[in-house]
Amino acid sequence: MVSFARNLLVVSTGMLLALCASAADKSTQADAVELIKKAQALVKEKGTEKAAAELNNPDSPFNSKSDINPHGDLYIFSVDQAGFQLIHGKNARIRGTNKMDMRDQDGVYLIRDLVKLCYGKDGKGWVNYRWPNPVTKEMEAKSGYIERVPGADICLGTGIYK
Repeated sequence: MVSFARNLLVVSTGMLLALCASAADKSTQADAVELIKKAQALVKEKGTEKAAAELNNPDSPFNSKSDINPHGDLYIFSVDQAGFQLIHGKNARIRGTNKMDMRDQDGVYLIRDLVKLCYGKDGKGWVNYRWPNPVTKEMEAKSGYIERVPGADICLGTGIYK
């Protein structure tokens, strides 16, 4: 009986450590906001067109594991007031298209909601939806963060997986 209890404790402890490690391997809200600030600085420095070329590159430090994206689960996307997406750091098929009516698997109009926040009073905010995680390749709950670029008619976004 003691052996069973000890084995159960070892297995339970291992599972708890794995869960904690898994949570530690994901970016936080603070990580997402910080990445957007850095992407905004890039747009300010290089202009929207030149910055878009870097932000659309999947191997850019903004879109892959790097010093500014230590877990590799963040990437940059953009929307304008009409729902046009100039930038998407992971999915080239989305770039250059209008996704205003795009919904997640639960029916959430995520681009509409992001645009409302970005062009609303605060110019930023969070939207919850489900989206494929580029690291796990699984459909996961996601909180997307969007923020208007000061002095430009574009909003930059990223998101964390829960």
